[in-house]
Amino acid sequence: MWTEENLERHYSEMGEIDLTWLSKPSQHQFRWKSLKGPWITSRRRISTGKKLIQDFSGCMPTDVYVSTSSWINPVNLPRLKDTKRPYPILLDHLVVFDIDIRPFCKTKLEQARSATQGVRDWLLENTELDIKHICFSGSKGFHIIARDPDRSLFSEPDPVRREQEVRRSRKELLERVIEAGFPVDSVVTADTRRIIRVPGTLHGATGWQCTIMQEDWLDLPVDEWIDLIPRHSSAIEIPRNPPLSMPTIKWPKFSTKDVGKHSDQGSEYTSIEVSSHVSGTKDRSAIVVWLPQKWGEMKKAVEKANGIFDSMDIGPVAFLSDGVRALAIVPRAIPRDFLLSRLSGAGLNQFEHDIRKFEHAWVRITGRMAQGEWVGEVEPLTVLGYGASERCAHPWSAPHLELCSRLGLPIREGEGEVSGSVEASMRIVVRN
Repeated sequence: MWTEENLERHYSEMGEIDLTWLSKPSQHQFRWKSLKGPWITSRRRISTGKKLIQDFSGCMPTDVYVSTSSWINPVNLPRLKDTKRPYPILLDHLVVFDIDIRPFCKTKLEQARSATQGVRDWLLENTELDIKHICFSGSKGFHIIARDPDRSLFSEPDPVRREQEVRRSRKELLERVIEAGFPVDSVVTADTRRIIRVPGTLHGATGWQCTIMQEDWLDLPVDEWIDLIPRHSSAIEIPRNPPLSMPTIKWPKFSTKDVGKHSDQGSEYTSIEVSSHVSGTKDRSAIVVWLPQKWGEMKKAVEKANGIFDSMDIGPVAFLSDGVRALAIVPRAIPRDFLLSRLSGAGLNQFEHDIRKFEHAWVRITGRMAQGEWVGEVEPLTVLGYGASERCAHPWSAPHLELCSRLGLPIREGEGEVSGSVEASMRIVVRN
């Protein structure tokens, strides 16, 4: 979808990104994911949207973010665990709620709109927050941006305790919102080091623009305003329903035997399978594997798998479920020989066998269609292992990142190279 040229042309024609919603943009940190792969953090103070676009020069962004916190010096901020450098001084912190319902389609976006409407109304009724605006993220949901008029937390002179108190206060508010039953992100609001997408910039996965909504849009169905959202000429179309579904084909005749609804045994069934091979590379594979049933019930199996991958310094891991077993996907481009050396003794015997014998594995990623009925549709569970992801030395697998996104679990990419072509190898198969 993207090239340096079409991104440069887009932002050049735009001229300036509106940053007036930030009280002092120069006190915020700006980061973007470059087309070439790595994340870039601005090494200068950005005071205007025009200067931000100038900072993109030579390394155009697919996605642009800004810190929710403002600092005395936002340039080259030390990490929370960095004890060797002076602690940064927090000046303010936006109260942000992130509501996403995957995947990118009108049906799910309408659900996200309704949920965001509920969060907004709850905040107006139960807090003193000043809601500045609500953004359409450019993909699967919305961001509520608010300011807290209570400045007492920022009167704490010790910078460490000040940030801790702000995080504690935001966490308490977040827990209240979650307890009220709203599907908000469980991390964003309380994280003073969080970055959020900049309104007026493109969403790299869709080509739609992150957009501050007009006041009445949130109270209207998605169909009534979605076509007013700016988008790049290369943007993908927003489907009515979730995009990953079985294509319309002429189904083969099925056996009349009873279908074992939660077993790979039984009559014939049809499904979609994906290859673990990282398309566009010679010998790299992602991990795509159904966890063994002998590992126990779902939670126990997921915890065990996450522990195994963590010990390998491989992550993150997207977990999905068909109601009985869990599917694990690690979207990393791992050299085949290295992967085999780590799989030995891990208990993922079928996956290891297929990689060793066929140099890749075909793995089911949908439910089964048997006798005209869907059985065991695959649903997203969660993404774990971001700690291991920071230690992981392998590049990202482009096709499996895209696969995770299409399955409803987009991965929060960190720094690092991306290998392979975007499209994963898939096939429709009939099995017994």
